[in-house]
Amino acid sequence: MTARTIRLPEGFYLHELEAIDSTNDEAKRLADKGAQSGALVLARTQTSGRGRRGRGWSSPVGNLYSSLLLRPACSLADAARLTFLIAVAMAEAVETVTGNQVRPDCKWPNDLMVNGRKICGILLESASNQGSATDYLVIGAGVNVAFFPEDSERPATSLAALGAPVSVDDLVSTYVGRIAHWLPIWENDGFAPIREAWLARGYGIGKPVVARLTERELSGTFVGLDDDGSLVLREDNGTEHRIGAGEVFFAS
Repeated sequence: MTARTIRLPEGFYLHELEAIDSTNDEAKRLADKGAQSGALVLARTQTSGRGRRGRGWSSPVGNLYSSLLLRPACSLADAARLTFLIAVAMAEAVETVTGNQVRPDCKWPNDLMVNGRKICGILLESASNQGSATDYLVIGAGVNVAFFPEDSERPATSLAALGAPVSVDDLVSTYVGRIAHWLPIWENDGFAPIREAWLARGYGIGKPVVARLTERELSGTFVGLDDDGSLVLREDNGTEHRIGAGEVFFAS
């Protein structure tokens, strides 16, 4: 294995693999064995990578595949909002390592977009302890650095395709550095600062959106995030809906 040049801030440590079934699954295995908060699982490729709702995640060598284990002292509901923190951290990292050449937008609930194309997906999985308390969170983040799938359900792109090739090691180092910046803010000040940073990059705000829920479909305008991270959709008649989970589609 080629030596890597990843630099992690204090409180984070690397669990590096050449290939693994899924970095999220490996992080959960580590958690079940008692691994401390801050473990970062990084692999060059995955054999069974997945995204939201069990969708497959193409994992060629050259892209970033990571999962971070956290053990926040809060409820599962509060911990779930860390997906917004991860999105902001990764967006800032991409912007930094590309020298401001690429500025990703945050798409609700957990993707990063560039020019309307997906460049990063985030997958949060959790385990509870004593009812609603959080035992651990595993937050996977995959970035199309060198390659992107041509046959994905939604249009995708990569940093290389955008003319901004970067080192995966530099991206990982910067990404975890931004997490280390935001976590104390979240712990001390709550979700509000994360929400504001996310909204500053919010994809599709003020634009038409379709939300496909379990039992119905809603159409309207994406007007922002509620205080708990729910998407706020306003119908043409002025009725507002707060959507905590679902698939959302914006006009291309």
